[in-house]
Parts: sequence; C-alpha cells; structure tokens
Amino acid sequence: MSLNILSEILTNIGKKHDLSCDLYMQRSTGHFITIEGGRVEELAHGIIEGCGFRILRGNETHFMHTHRTTANRAIRLICNTIEPLGIKVKLPSAISEEPLITTGGGEISQIDSGPLRNLEKVILNESKYIKKVTLKLSTSQKEIAIVASNGNLVQEVRYLTRFAAHVIVESDGKLFSGYNASGYSVPLDRFLKLANIGSTALSAAKKALLGLECVPCPAGKMPVVLSGEAGGTMIHEACGHALEGDIVYKDYSLFKDKIGEEVASSAINLIDDATIKDAFGSYKYDDEGTPSQRTTLIENGILKAYLSDVFCNKMWGLPLTGNGRRESYMRPPTARMSNTFLLPGSEEPEKIISRVQYGLFAKKMGGGETNPTSGDFVFHVDEGYLIEDGEVTVPVKGAILVGNSAQVLKNTLAVGNDLGFDVGLCGKNGQYVPVTDGQPTILIKELVVGGSDI
Repeated sequence: MSLNILSEILTNIGKKHDLSCDLYMQRSTGHFITIEGGRVEELAHGIIEGCGFRILRGNETHFMHTHRTTANRAIRLICNTIEPLGIKVKLPSAISEEPLITTGGGEISQIDSGPLRNLEKVILNESKYIKKVTLKLSTSQKEIAIVASNGNLVQEVRYLTRFAAHVIVESDGKLFSGYNASGYSVPLDRFLKLANIGSTALSAAKKALLGLECVPCPAGKMPVVLSGEAGGTMIHEACGHALEGDIVYKDYSLFKDKIGEEVASSAINLIDDATIKDAFGSYKYDDEGTPSQRTTLIENGILKAYLSDVFCNKMWGLPLTGNGRRESYMRPPTARMSNTFLLPGSEEPEKIISRVQYGLFAKKMGGGETNPTSGDFVFHVDEGYLIEDGEVTVPVKGAILVGNSAQVLKNTLAVGNDLGFDVGLCGKNGQYVPVTDGQPTILIKELVVGGSDI
C-alpha cells in the first residue's frame, strides 16, 4: 500500500461523511548526553515510531494512536477510530507490514563526550567559586508523513539539536546559578558549526558569578528596559499564547474579537515565522501538512491575525497559518507558536537606556506565569541591573516583573534596532514543542518591580 492510496481513502471518508481526518506517521531517532563531575552522568538513545489518526466531526475530536508505521497498523487504526462513530468504509484487505515512511533520513551522528568533558574543565577553571557544571547535548531526527482528507500528503525530515549549560557558584554558603542554551533545527555536525557551545557555557558561568556581586533589587513602580538578550520570553508567554486560535475562541484571551483594533503602541510589530532557516522552531510543513508561513500578528500596533490550525479553521473559520503542532504521534495537534518575535525598530539600545533616569535593565529573563484571559503576568529576572542617570550600574538579585500584557504593549515607548533570540520547549496541554522567541531592546514606561526588600 502507498501513501497515495491512503490519501484517496481519507479523502473519500471526508467527502462521504462530511468530516476532516488526518493520519500522522512518525519515526524519530535521538541521542542525549549529560556531562557532570568529569564523567558521563546520563547517556540515552531512543527510537519512537507510530502513527496517530484524528477525526474532526462538528465540534467533536476523535483521536487514537498505535505503535509502528506499517500499512497494516494504519488501516487497523483507521478502522478502530471510525467504527465506534458508525462510519462504514471499505478498506483494503491485503495489507503490507512494510513501513509507510520512506523519507530516507538516514542515521544521525553519535555524540562524542570528549569535547564536552574538556569544556567542563575549562568552565570550572574560570573561577574558584564555580562548584558544579552541568552540560547537556541532545540531537534528534524525526521522519514524518502526513495524509489528510483535505488532500494534504507530505513527507519531511526534521532535525533538532540543542545544547544547554547550567553552572552553580558557591561563596560563604550561598549558592548562585546561571543557565544558557542554544539550539537549531539542524543535524549535530551542522549545529557544531553554527553554535559556539563554549561561548554558551561561558555565558552561563558569568551569569552565575554575577550573583557574587548582586545587591537586593529595590521594589516599586519604575521604567523597565528589556534587553534584546532577554530573548522574547515575555512576548511569548504574555502575548503569544493569547493569540493562539483555540485560546482566543474558548474565551481565554484578552485579544478575542479585536482583529483590526489597536492593541499596542504603533512601534509594536509581532511576527510568527516557521520558515526562518535553521531556527529551532522552524519546519517546512506543520503537523497537519499545511505549509509553514510568516504570519503578521500585530502590525504597527493593530491586531492582524491569530495563529490557526485545522480545528480553528473548521470551528471558527480562521485562515490556516501553518501552526498545527504536536509533540508526537501520540497526541493530536493544536494551534502553537513557532518562531515568535518583535521586529526591530530604529533606536540604538544605548540611547534607549540613556532615556531612563532610574529603572531596571532586564538582560536575561527567567520563568514566570501569565493569565491569557486577563493578560496579568509575573516574571522572574535572571540577570538584571539598575539604571541610574541613564547608565547601567550595579547588578541586582531577586527582581520580579509584575504587570499586564495589554498595558505593556501599549506602554512600550521605544524599540531598539537590535534583535536577540532564545530557544526552548514550549508547553501547552501537556505537549512540548521546540520554539524560538525574540525581541529587540524595548523600553516599557512602567512596571511593578518586586525586589528582595519587599
């Protein structure tokens, strides 16, 4: 059996029974290594293979999955999903046990632990206060095939490689930590040419050592400058999720029914773009077979679009944006961000900082929480400094940013001409997908800064 025959079967099911359905097939191979204490702490190799079948009928979603990707398993999966719905379809009886995925991804490179162990030694020698260095490197190859009742039939090989460094510093019984990561949607050998893992690890060490110099962050309302190095965490969490179509139309978003309205300062231009070459959140097709694209979400402060998948298209008529994503064949897709970032402006970052008499410079952001319905958020600052008389001065610890995303968007006074990115795994509905967040340096008129002296 070929994928073309499966495509005909699903197309006929969709037309005859007025529904949408798709079959997602995946074969993934991955390597993972952790270096700590001069030795390999973790070493893993895994293979994931299977297929998931989804039916959208009215406002109902029906989904089942099975291991392996043979034609036999696929046909059995389709039958087991449609029969409880009272759908009768004549399916082929002569079924092959050969895998349906034939993308030809080949073997992925093994990870050599030697360079990582050497790097750990280099970082430990940076300071007598560095007590622990943890280095993690993962690489994977995912071969997928998608067949859908709307006529989509695509095959793609995706690569992901990510490096992360965690450094712990101790002085007088006090511990400080620093973290940094880099990632690209490329094989391991290409990643090692694109990324400077030494620089990434050193940055984590410097961040940890900075804790030795930090003073408690003062609390109060003040202007905040978010560095381009902050990586767009706030934009992703406080704004991006609230623009995902299912969040919007389930009444969980402050941006519902605001297409064409002014929701931000005219300096704000928010983009989601899965087509960026080699970016961690990029792909050629989404997990429903829709081609990836660049979507303008906010243009000159005006809300232009939401992120959409097939479900959002069927339920609420949203145009497909190629943002239907899933963690694996074991889960149905949902509307998700890819590479989400603010476009740069025209101002030099130094000039933006010089405009602040007294405030906070947030160079690196940590974790936080946000409510997409109200827009309220709380974020930790991993690396922050006071701004005094227009200059960045002493590093501070314990800084927390408290505010509202709608107010932040409208109270952004300046947007820098730089642009920084950060990579990570975004969680939603129990699923994690690779993403990139980015922003230039921006000046926010006022935020509540929670500090160590509260």
